[in-house]
Parts: sequence; structure tokens; C-alpha cells
Amino acid sequence: MYTVICFFRVKRNKLDAFMKMSRQSGEMLESHGTLEHDMYFSHELTGRQGSMGILNLIEMDEDEELILGQSKFKDEQHYHEVMASIGFNDIIHYLDGHIKDIVEMNRVVTSSFSTKDPRESQSSGEMV
Repeated sequence: MYTVICFFRVKRNKLDAFMKMSRQSGEMLESHGTLEHDMYFSHELTGRQGSMGILNLIEMDEDEELILGQSKFKDEQHYHEVMASIGFNDIIHYLDGHIKDIVEMNRVVTSSFSTKDPRESQSSGEMV
């Protein structure tokens, strides 16, 4: 499994427009093969039981909400196939074209994760 997550800092007065655009983007991604596309509203950002929270890593303004977007793919190759079928080489470029008027894209935090351990490919001699 391969997933791409994005943290969006959205001004509260643009939240409805952002969610509408996110639903449309999600429908587009799913129509091109994305397994799942979900948006999550922040719940607790300060951490628990001595752990750090997202607010330790991402600075928020008083008038912002933090939204987490997650798209799931079979694997990294599937991700690249979906992006190619949409006409973009990665999800951040795709999102930039769709929501840049609602959020500041240079403040979006994006990362990808895989259930496949990259060390397994290295030990078999494959290129990562």
C-alpha cells in the first residue's frame, strides 16, 4: 500500500470552498484509479501523554483550520500511473492547479508512505 498525505492550513472563511474543491478533487482522483481519497478535520493537535502534537511541527494562525488529506494507492507504481492518467507527475502539482486560490500551496505539507520496507529492495540488489 502507498499513501500520500497532505496537511492544509485553511483560513476558516475559505473552509467551505476548500472542502467543496477537495471533494471534487477526490472524485477526480478516484475516477482515475485512486483507491481512496479522504479529508479529515483536525481534532486534537497538541499531543497526548507527553508526546508532541502536530502544533509542535506546524505553526498555525488563529484563523486557520488544519485539514489532513489522504490518498491511497496499491503501490508507488500505481500512484505514478494514476497521476499520469490525470496528466500530472505528482499530487502536489495536481492540487496546485485546483486549490491554489483557496490555500497557500507553499504552506502545504506533503509526504508519502509505503507499507513496503525500502530496505528489502536494497538487500535484493534492486534500485530504490
